[in-house]
Amino acid sequence: MTRLLVVIAVLAVIPAAAAAALRDRTVVGPVSAVAITGTEVGYADEYRRRCYEVRRWDVATRGDVRIASHCFVSTSTGSGIAAVSVTGGRELWLTYIGGNIREWSLWTKRGTAHAKRIEFKAADVDGPAPIVVGRAWDDSLPYAVGRRIVVLAPNGARKFTLDAPEQVSALSAHSRGYAAVLADGSVLAISPTGRILGQTPFDPAGAQSAVLAAPGLIVETAEGLEIHHGATVTRIPLPAGARFLGFSEGIVAYGTGRQLRLRRLESGKDVLFRTLAPRFEAQLGRRGLAYATDRTLGFATWADVSGSV
Repeated sequence: MTRLLVVIAVLAVIPAAAAAALRDRTVVGPVSAVAITGTEVGYADEYRRRCYEVRRWDVATRGDVRIASHCFVSTSTGSGIAAVSVTGGRELWLTYIGGNIREWSLWTKRGTAHAKRIEFKAADVDGPAPIVVGRAWDDSLPYAVGRRIVVLAPNGARKFTLDAPEQVSALSAHSRGYAAVLADGSVLAISPTGRILGQTPFDPAGAQSAVLAAPGLIVETAEGLEIHHGATVTRIPLPAGARFLGFSEGIVAYGTGRQLRLRRLESGKDVLFRTLAPRFEAQLGRRGLAYATDRTLGFATWADVSGSV
């Protein structure tokens, strides 16, 4: 199928004012997942009914390539691509299909190799996903299956594997290591080599996501963000229902309603960055910010992000 693409050039060398007019591009179908690492944007869209594709858009080279596609039969509780992750030319993605019992498959691919399924789990449709795709960092693609945490390098080799005390519900790689939110609400801080640095308790409804970055362990809760640095805890209230969308270089991205907002931690300055559709996806990385809504995929350079706040 011929793809209708409104191609844009969004390089870091473009001034923010010029990039603002060139940022968005149109894709064939509704975007169901988006992730960013460096200048690589991984995303999934439905290009025809019940057929989905995983793609990688490199905003530095302007290349946009199809990584894989999946077509599903009709099921009572749906099917699709739930999450993607990308770095170093390797992509991970999670598919699901089924009725009361939902089948989950984790896939990966790099370069011209065939897509490979590396994990499979079946679970009750009303329960949490048994496989979690984590946020990637420059040289790390983390994922979890139940209690088991696995971190892949871009070449596909395992950097390490460890068993968490409880099932993992959210996972991320960042500049100082890894953070895993567990089913009991606690958060594991993990070193770059896979050593558990500590476990911070929260009630089961408390911690929702976390990253281990320069300021400390940044934890998303229902009330906002908590930054744990040694014995010091700094609380940053966010609007009710806000979603944490990433942290880089002292800037937090979060979503509330249709608003994609940025906050600089040092000054407390908080600005509206974009107004999007009510159910938008976004992720902040160290080279910029990727966002998606329906059939629009966008990227803002780091100069645009940092200059806004």
